[in-house]
Amino acid sequence: MGSSLSLQSDCSNCAALCCVTFEFEVSDDFAISKPAETACPNLDECGQCKVHDELTERGFRGCAVYECHGAGQRVTQELFGGRSWQQDPTLLQPMSRSFRQVRRLHELLMLLETAGTLPLSLGDDAARVALVKSVDALVIKMPAEQEIDEAVARVHAFLQSLKGYA
Repeated sequence: MGSSLSLQSDCSNCAALCCVTFEFEVSDDFAISKPAETACPNLDECGQCKVHDELTERGFRGCAVYECHGAGQRVTQELFGGRSWQQDPTLLQPMSRSFRQVRRLHELLMLLETAGTLPLSLGDDAARVALVKSVDALVIKMPAEQEIDEAVARVHAFLQSLKGYA
């Protein structure tokens, strides 16, 4: 994986996409209900979570354990050039759509990165690296859902082929 690609969230370089993109309902994981593409009421005017240090205690365990695998900062910084739905509300839907897609792709990259820790043959590692490159290229492309579904199928088939290593 390229050294510039981070698969860990960096909230300081994100536009609070997880706090706006997803819907959640009152449950053991969320103290409130919130529709999709609506800012969480815990966001302050700067887009920071006002209760971040007390998420679990305040009933937001789902937020405390959430990991976007670097999708948030990648969408905000790379795909939208640092712009944010907070300054330009017309970006809310396209950023949310991109965030959902990039998160799925980054999950595939995480799986492929983990597969890279196995003692793979040169051929299997080359196939893994080729998959990493093709999945990563989809991020920039802003693909249709069908293309993402096809990438998921290719990665899962590849991972299934590695059963003998586990």
